[in-house]
Amino acid sequence: MLVEDLSEQRGVIESALANLKLQTDTQACRDMSQRLSQTRTQRTILQDKTQESLQQLSRRLQGARNRVDSSKAQREEKSHAQVMRDLLHEQQGCVEQVASQEQRQRELQQEIAALEKQLEEVDENVEAQGMPDEQVLKLQILRGLGVEPLANAQTGLVEKAR
Repeated sequence: MLVEDLSEQRGVIESALANLKLQTDTQACRDMSQRLSQTRTQRTILQDKTQESLQQLSRRLQGARNRVDSSKAQREEKSHAQVMRDLLHEQQGCVEQVASQEQRQRELQQEIAALEKQLEEVDENVEAQGMPDEQVLKLQILRGLGVEPLANAQTGLVEKAR
C-alpha cells in the first residue's frame, strides 16, 4: 500500500511536471520585467516633466512676485509724487490767498487814506466855518448814520427824521 500510495503520488508529480511549462512562466517573467522597466522609464519621464513644470511655474511665480513688488514700489513712488503735487497745489493756494489778503490790505489802506483825507477836508471845512454848535454836530452824526432829520420851517427845530 505504501508503494501504491507512492506511485500515485509519483503519477501526480509527473503529470504536474508534464503540465508545468517552464518556458511559459519564464516568458511571463520576462514580460513582467519588461513592463516593469517600461513603467520605471515612464515614471522617470513623468517625474522629470513634473519637475520641469514645477520649476517653470516657480520661475513664473517669482516673476509675478517681482512684477507685483515693482508695481508696488511704483505705486508708492506715484503716491509720493501725488503727495508732492498736492503739497505744491496747497502751497500755490496759500500763496494766492496771501496775495489776495495783501491786495485787500492795500485796498483797505487806500480806503483808510481816502477817509482820512475826507476827514481832514471836513475838519478844514468845519474850522473854516467856525466851531459848530451842539445841534450841528448832532445833525452831522445823524446824516452820517443815514438818517435825515426834518426841521420845522417855522421854528427851525428838528421834529422828524426819515
